[in-house]
Amino acid sequence: MKTRAYNIAYLDDAMSSIGAMLDYAVNACGEDIVIFYSRFIASGIAGACATANPKYLSGMSGIELAMLVASRTGDALPEKEAYIDMGSPEYWTGWTLAYLSWYLNTDYKTLQSRGVGVQDIYDRYQVLHEADLSKTVQFATKRLEERSENPFKQARKNASLTQRMLADMSGNSLRVIRSYEQGQRSVANAGAESVLRLSRALNCPITALL
Repeated sequence: MKTRAYNIAYLDDAMSSIGAMLDYAVNACGEDIVIFYSRFIASGIAGACATANPKYLSGMSGIELAMLVASRTGDALPEKEAYIDMGSPEYWTGWTLAYLSWYLNTDYKTLQSRGVGVQDIYDRYQVLHEADLSKTVQFATKRLEERSENPFKQARKNASLTQRMLADMSGNSLRVIRSYEQGQRSVANAGAESVLRLSRALNCPITALL
């Protein structure tokens, strides 16, 4: 059985709290969702939420979380009475990110750095908000796999080339190509002419291989 980030008993609290936090910050206080989410991560509260610290999930509302994030990261939010819209794109985004953090056993900062951040989820609201959560999990899992794959290997796949084809086109041995993909050698240490041939064969900038 896959290890989850914390006991499922905390999951509903986590999802509703993070969803309400983003809905309040954006729709009641006029914050930019990307900037505020970055503040959430920088505040240290995201890390605590990812491990289901009860102080933040069970002990505080989403609005209180938003106010605490703001106070810890510089600019306080105005205190406003607000109705939390559980159907808003912002609420769904926070709610979904909390679920993904739990399901994938991955903290919010790591998700953000590997392509499953607030903007990535928010942009998929229209497509995924009425779908089963498994669809969002599939998207997130694929994105994480893509971002963790060796960039050289990813470039070859993007070019629809086999290892043998790339070896022939670039003048490298098959053994060398395999060693790049397995991380046994670094393209950064190859000669300039060799790297140039590889980039031309793959039809990509040299920086994409490093």
